[in-house]
Amino acid sequence: MSNITLSIDDELLAQSRSLAAKQGTSLNNLIRQLLANTINKPDRQDWFDGFALISEQSLGNSNGWKFDREELYDGRA
Repeated sequence: MSNITLSIDDELLAQSRSLAAKQGTSLNNLIRQLLANTINKPDRQDWFDGFALISEQSLGNSNGWKFDREELYDGRA
């Protein structure tokens, strides 16, 4: 593991420490988690491709039923 130095505004630092404390973690761990979540976040295209594949492989059948906005708002759906 490597160490780095960051420059950060005093107010942002105070708010960050407060958030870390509320989450029961250290500021170091909070930053590490935020970076990991940002970097490991799936690309939208990857998500869409995965969704499309699952949809194509799905055995679901609506038996011809189609979404009707009026039924939804009337509470009948």
